[in-house]
Amino acid sequence: MKIALIGTVAQSAIGFRKDMILALKEKNHEVFVFCTDFTNDSKKRIENLGAVAVDYTLNRAGLNPFKDLLDTYKLSKKLKELEIDISFSYFVKPVIFGTIASKLAGVKRRFGMLEGLGYVFTDLPTGVSKKQKILRAVQVFLYKLSFPYLEKIIFLNPDDPKDLIEKHNIKTKKVEVLGAIGLNLDEYSYSKPSLEK
Repeated sequence: MKIALIGTVAQSAIGFRKDMILALKEKNHEVFVFCTDFTNDSKKRIENLGAVAVDYTLNRAGLNPFKDLLDTYKLSKKLKELEIDISFSYFVKPVIFGTIASKLAGVKRRFGMLEGLGYVFTDLPTGVSKKQKILRAVQVFLYKLSFPYLEKIIFLNPDDPKDLIEKHNIKTKKVEVLGAIGLNLDEYSYSKPSLEK
């Protein structure tokens, strides 16, 4: 199968999706890693894992809806051209717009993962700012638009589905809480800290 991993930051794909890429390659799947900030070095590192590095545009913090719609359309064209069978999106904007692009491209199976809800959903001791309230309302609207297209939405924190899906009545097919994820500790062995000043 052709599987697309849709994120934004190449270093995150290398650091946190490496084992997933290797496991998929071991099962003879074709893996395409979509990131918005590839360099020649990061592309080479993805390709050394046996995957294909694919550039695309999506402004992680941008608030221009017309630009997001155009980027979504362009992404859907790439997914369609590559004849992707499964898409796995992670991070807020890729989960929203990567899911919609996958649906437009006719990708048969679509999955999303949110590793946290982000500052937009974090209530501060000083209260919630007007800007934060507006961004929260926009994100909830976009989640309501995109989540029904997902076969499964995955969270790491058991509180997140309560704070997002239950609280805002977002329709989903299936929700799963994966629990904490991190780095492969075999590659980052324990070492004692230096006590010298």
